[in-house]
Amino acid sequence: MTADQAPMESPSATLYLWPQRTLYLGFIGPLSALTQGAHTLLFGLDGAIPFTVGDDTVTTRCALLPAGLTFSAQAGEGRIACCFLDPLGRDLLFHQSRMERHPSGLFLPGDFAQEQQQVLERLFQEQALADEAYAALQGILFPAADEVVPGFEADERVRQVIERIRQDPTDNLSNDALGDMVGLSGDRLQRLFKDATGIPIRRYRLWHRLFVTSTMMAMGSSLTDAALAAGFSDSSHLTNVFRNMLGMSPSMVLRRSRQIRILVGSEPC
Repeated sequence: MTADQAPMESPSATLYLWPQRTLYLGFIGPLSALTQGAHTLLFGLDGAIPFTVGDDTVTTRCALLPAGLTFSAQAGEGRIACCFLDPLGRDLLFHQSRMERHPSGLFLPGDFAQEQQQVLERLFQEQALADEAYAALQGILFPAADEVVPGFEADERVRQVIERIRQDPTDNLSNDALGDMVGLSGDRLQRLFKDATGIPIRRYRLWHRLFVTSTMMAMGSSLTDAALAAGFSDSSHLTNVFRNMLGMSPSMVLRRSRQIRILVGSEPC
């Protein structure tokens, strides 16, 4: 079921929350150094963005950032589109086939990026609701549900672990306990999980807790209540994770909250 909120007057940004993907459209300012908690596609809608990865600085209108990559970026006064892709890597392969790998670890765009930016710009201008935006982005920002992505084969054991984490984000099951569920040792599961998602199990759990916190806030919960319900031990824990994974503090988002629509949508099976 879709839980779209009514459009606000002249919002400066929209945050779309879907079960496997998240999209932010709008203004954001500087991002301090962060380590990606998910494969991410990031666009500068108003101009090129300088990305710094280690000693390399790459200026581009679009970049694909694999999960686990540490970088900083400066969007200035311009708008961005930031899409966190599916955890199993299907979206990652969909884009990698259309992009070129840079020595920094970024993937840089081909001709397809212009079409993507046009669709994202239209969604920003039209203030599309969540399910409308998802439909417009299939085959553009992520593959359609029935599209075959060459080279992708989901590991069912990793999928089961992801579903278990989503069932109860407050549960801190050990890797060994999760491994028992799928017939693997904890160490073997950890290796398979990182190979598939790009990040360790614990980091994925924290990433999902951020998603749950944001979703509950969209439904009207306070930040503190949402954070505790999502499994964060306290507000300090949430702030540290938020800053490390998103490059900003929750207070920065709250200061802009009257100008941000947070929309929750569904995804086709």
